[in-house]
Amino acid sequence: KNLYLERKVSLPYVAGEIETNTKYLSYIIKKHKGKDFNDYINDLRINYIVEKITNNTVYRQYKINTLAEETGFSSHSKFATVFKASLGVSPSEFIKYFQKK
Repeated sequence: KNLYLERKVSLPYVAGEIETNTKYLSYIIKKHKGKDFNDYINDLRINYIVEKITNNTVYRQYKINTLAEETGFSSHSKFATVFKASLGVSPSEFIKYFQKK
């Protein structure tokens, strides 16, 4: 399941879905991914949308708000901030690059 795309995703929610406790899940993510739960979820979301934009031209036509909603971010500004922190460019710059190709 792509739980990370759900807006309501949280550590307790995911722990409940996979039938474990929050401490153990947090420990496993930190140990194997080297980041906290929220950073890991944001990385999964950004990787998902980058793959969509890269491989599906339809996604290049969507507004940033639509991309943010699809990936489960609470707002387009949060999405844009996380996207830029992760890739070094804004979502619109990233999309423009692929439109020029």
